[in-house]
Amino acid sequence: MADRISSITDLPLDVIVLVFPYLDVKSFLAFCSTCKGLHQNSISLDPAYWSHATRSTFRVPNQPVVQHDGVRWQKMYRRLLTQSRVYTWGSTTYNRLGHGYDPDAVRVARHAQRRFQHRQSTRCSFPTEMEKTRELGVIADMQCGGWSTTLLTSRGALYTAGVLDGMQGAIQSSSSADGPQPLGFPAGYPASADQAAYDEPTVAIRQFSSGRSHILALSDTGRIWSWYAVHRPALQIKFLNVDLKESPASGQSKSTTSLYGHVKKVVAGWSRSSAYIHGVGIVVWDPVQRDGDEETDATLVLDSAEVPCTGYQRIKGASRPAEEKQKRGQEIGVVTNHIMLEHFVVFATDTGKVFCARFGDQNAVESILELRSLRNSTGAACDVQGSFRSLAIFKNGEVITAHTDYLEACWDARHSNPDQTDIPGLKRIPALQQTNVISVAFGDYHFLALHSNGKITSYGTELQACGALGLGGDGDPEGRARGIRYTGFGHDGRMLPHAYTHGRQVWFEREKKRWITFMTSGGTNPDEAKERMRMFVTEVSVQGEISEWFEQQGRDWDKDPQIRDADEDGLGAYFALSVSAAGWHSGSLVLVNETLADRVTDMCTIRDPDLTDSEPDGDSEASPGILAASLTRLSNMGQAVINLGGNRNQTPAGQAFTNFLDPVNHGASPREGYKYVWADKSFPRLRLSDGREMPGRGDFDEWRYGRPEWKLGERFEQEVTAHW
Repeated sequence: MADRISSITDLPLDVIVLVFPYLDVKSFLAFCSTCKGLHQNSISLDPAYWSHATRSTFRVPNQPVVQHDGVRWQKMYRRLLTQSRVYTWGSTTYNRLGHGYDPDAVRVARHAQRRFQHRQSTRCSFPTEMEKTRELGVIADMQCGGWSTTLLTSRGALYTAGVLDGMQGAIQSSSSADGPQPLGFPAGYPASADQAAYDEPTVAIRQFSSGRSHILALSDTGRIWSWYAVHRPALQIKFLNVDLKESPASGQSKSTTSLYGHVKKVVAGWSRSSAYIHGVGIVVWDPVQRDGDEETDATLVLDSAEVPCTGYQRIKGASRPAEEKQKRGQEIGVVTNHIMLEHFVVFATDTGKVFCARFGDQNAVESILELRSLRNSTGAACDVQGSFRSLAIFKNGEVITAHTDYLEACWDARHSNPDQTDIPGLKRIPALQQTNVISVAFGDYHFLALHSNGKITSYGTELQACGALGLGGDGDPEGRARGIRYTGFGHDGRMLPHAYTHGRQVWFEREKKRWITFMTSGGTNPDEAKERMRMFVTEVSVQGEISEWFEQQGRDWDKDPQIRDADEDGLGAYFALSVSAAGWHSGSLVLVNETLADRVTDMCTIRDPDLTDSEPDGDSEASPGILAASLTRLSNMGQAVINLGGNRNQTPAGQAFTNFLDPVNHGASPREGYKYVWADKSFPRLRLSDGREMPGRGDFDEWRYGRPEWKLGERFEQEVTAHW
């Protein structure tokens, strides 16, 4: 007979964890603190518990790549309570970003000609916090649509900035002063979950998806809602040929053991809507609108299409399935995720396979096709993400990207080349391989990757220098320092091949933007740096290396030993939880440690040593220190940059000279009486990878993390940067 159990710690771990789901966070922490045996990391940082607690409390969507990282989920839970912020960048038209103009850009634009001011007013190239979002409470998720940005609060309410369909000219967006607008429900329902007098699970949203011009959402009971305009109430989706079932609350059935007919997820695509329904599979239909009757609260979808072979389920304890279904399950597996592209549906299964299908008339799908080159040889499940014409596959630490041209080629060759041998189009961008990428968000011509360390990297092209990459710059030359090459009549900004080796991080510290502005203005001695800057502007290879040097120097400012004590959980000053992109703009949900961020700001700022003790502290009308010194050297700076032919922000030469006379404008000083720590630094002088030494009189600048070995050349550029 087994010894009598006298303590809960004598129980096996797999028995103890069965208690966890019944404990709220306060009770769970108290439980773990009762003894050393329960305080060990395998219990107190149980990933299943913290993932469930975070997702159920804040409605944060699951992140399969890190679902077993208990430390990450616990830190997210703690910081979401007070530190979630929403940042957006890119094209500002229709107020899709939910904030006013970039303050740095506006300050410069005040002195510029009208054409330049118009360009500035329609873009924001640096991440800027959305206005009036902190009063919404905890933001659980955000997604970008074609002309909009939509937020989900922890209470289950949706708010949108911009318009859902920018192609309808009569629709006008609200101003940023109004803040994001709530998405409402038909008469008879609470206006939104935030405004409900009691918990109403039929309108509390637990998952949503932004398409190009419409939004789909799934309520706690499993009800599907669809919006086609911000100021119009939602329509409930019902199907003629599919019997949907709802749960009593929290999106989980308590009255039955079967999930059949329950909606697991909704996905809005370019011009289609879809839902994954247990036991049915992926169901596709056209977006819906009212026919003039504003009192209509639901619509019956008469023409829906089911994607074949996507409804298989593995049910624990069920009797042995029929031989045909058993074979189907082994060959295809259970759908774990799906995406809606312009003409294709793509889905991944738990057998490590990826399938696609092309839509026909009325969204009909006749057959599916396995993308055999994307199969996970280990048999482990992989993930698929994407939108419009781009997709990414995650497997074994790899991130493989592709354009729909690849899907078209595989589909056209499904009979003549079933093994898809030698079909080009799959890309393995070096910066995305084995770098713990969690998700990839695609716009029309750009995309961003979120890494598990909370950093975001950008790739692709921002049309008309709209700022969708989030790297700052506002055109030449600051954007050049981040690896963007501006070309053509439209001034399109395309990432250089160098940027695909280690990526270019999106920075949230505005001091880094000021630093880049100062350095690309010529640094402390623009005349001495003139020849180096000429190389930087005219030679692509030099620009690539200079941009990588700036990239290394700009990383990890919040990891400095002087301020390490303010980083209690190791997540840094800005930790991105999610990233989203669509059309010409992007956004991110970010945890902000304001104490640490303020320490970074303080670390970058020092008193101007030329000030006398009798001068006021920072608010004097004139400062004979850095301001007086700048007036002398900036005369040369303005002419030096103008002579480079770089056409700095396309301003008239005389006006560019005027702007340079303000040390705050060009990034040398945060305010009168102070200067930045880089105010005495020169534009970098490097030993280039081709053996040349950049001209100049100062010492050579060293690489912070060593000069990379770039994989460059025409073939690399064609394979990695095609379609971007």
